[in-house]
Amino acid sequence: MGSLDARDFVVRDQRLATPRPIKVIVIGAGISGIAFAYKAQFLEDVEYVIYEKNADVGGTWLESRYPGCSCDIPAHSYSYPWVGNPEWSKVYVGAEEIWDFYRKRAAEYGLYNHAKFNHRVIGAEWSESSGRWTVKVEDTVSGEISEDSAEVVINCAGVLNRWKWPDIQGLHSFGGALVHTGNYPQDLDLTGKRVAVIGAGSSAIQVVPTIQPIVKSLVNFARSATWIAPQFVGRLAPDGRATTYTEEQKAKFRSDPEYLKQYRREVDHELNGRFPNFYKGSAAQKASRDIIENSMRDRLSKMDPTLREKLIPDFDVGCRRVTPGEGYLEALQEDNVEIVRTAIQNVTRDGVVTQDGMTYEVDVIIAATGYDTSYVPAFQLVGRDGVDLGKRWAVTGAEAYFTCAVPDMPNYFMVVGPNTPISNGSLMPSIEAQLDFALSFVDKIQRQGVKSVVVNCEANAEFNKYKDAVMELLTFSGNCNSWWNRYKGGTSNGRIVGPWPGSVNHFLESIRNPRLQDFEFTYLSSNRFAYLGNGLALRDIKKEELGWYIRA
Repeated sequence: MGSLDARDFVVRDQRLATPRPIKVIVIGAGISGIAFAYKAQFLEDVEYVIYEKNADVGGTWLESRYPGCSCDIPAHSYSYPWVGNPEWSKVYVGAEEIWDFYRKRAAEYGLYNHAKFNHRVIGAEWSESSGRWTVKVEDTVSGEISEDSAEVVINCAGVLNRWKWPDIQGLHSFGGALVHTGNYPQDLDLTGKRVAVIGAGSSAIQVVPTIQPIVKSLVNFARSATWIAPQFVGRLAPDGRATTYTEEQKAKFRSDPEYLKQYRREVDHELNGRFPNFYKGSAAQKASRDIIENSMRDRLSKMDPTLREKLIPDFDVGCRRVTPGEGYLEALQEDNVEIVRTAIQNVTRDGVVTQDGMTYEVDVIIAATGYDTSYVPAFQLVGRDGVDLGKRWAVTGAEAYFTCAVPDMPNYFMVVGPNTPISNGSLMPSIEAQLDFALSFVDKIQRQGVKSVVVNCEANAEFNKYKDAVMELLTFSGNCNSWWNRYKGGTSNGRIVGPWPGSVNHFLESIRNPRLQDFEFTYLSSNRFAYLGNGLALRDIKKEELGWYIRA
């Protein structure tokens, strides 16, 4: 075929890849939203607004303030790759300190100038004709509904943003204090109280040893066994979770950035090096199981042997999230603590009734039962041709392309979406990689005359088929009810939507250079090369060094 008639095309009087102004709507001002604000400092002609349902930044770390709430990996692995924090007080820090660190980063990156707090996104709809999303937002203080629009929507809400009550008959008939770890009241005094803790996941494992010394009695309802591991990177914490950094250590971190960087790399090296443990039947899996099982038996030495055996899981390490729970197993053996493995039948005004007919009268029930981890958006998301993502995922389960993109949802990207490396190692570099993935398409929308970009259905289906096949090699797909209902939708054999099917570095390398052949593009112009402009590059116009490419 020949070229188009030049008379049908008008050359734009602009240099190559002149960016057009666009707007980005970001959902959520948690760790991912704050990371976006950092990246946005380096964007040109991009207006953005962050809608946040809470009154301040921080997401989960603003909301979760239950007793003992802390990060279960070393703090130096829980800051962004581009910024360290020489001031971390301990190897494993609490929720308040984590929140304070990220609040300061949000201020430093200018997020507060772009955020609308107490604003909850309740709907988003794509317009094919305009190439924009219309987003409905509720002011949670006034109840007023407003609309906004943008070329791009980036969902940074994550998955730990909708805590949920357990589905237990009569739960809300309880006459005492009923609280959830995801919305814990700071003025609740448990001193001398009879307390029930429902759950045996990450939050319960932190709550139980924290409150055990002050309560009159504590019943932990733990239907499923959980692997309770030694501390991650524990060799750096000789005093366990109580290990603090001395003023001399912090001074070294402050005065020697290279030393701090190498220390942080050492921490992440160990965290990321755990991934081979998750291959079924591997020597690493066996060794990991032996270490954790022996540790649990030693720590439960005072417990009745029959009950102790019930607390040792019979599934592979990694099938449910492996949790370092210092003090938890020891607390279960204290005189004022009872662990109950029998399923709960119902809750009455006075307490908890189990399926064997036992009644446990308590003053306080703490539901440490996690979040809605279906990944289905908390708002109605309607994309191309009227496709409702929530309705689709309610049938198929959550599935995404490289965790970031979804068919039929043009110009829509997720951070910490389905199959993010949540338990594969350090999460922070993965958050940055997902933002870079999304912003690479924002750049094309700005500079290459792109109206919309969306991953095609075939590529998405093939990626998820690959993902499902690799998961069969990993303990994530073992026979257990998975962590926070997150790995498999709360079933023992469901499709895995939690971790990534590989190591952290496997993810980073896989997503670094997006496969453009898997995407469908539409353009603002009838000629996709209109963005090439009048034949000049920015370097020509600025009269910069024009022989820059000579290297030898």
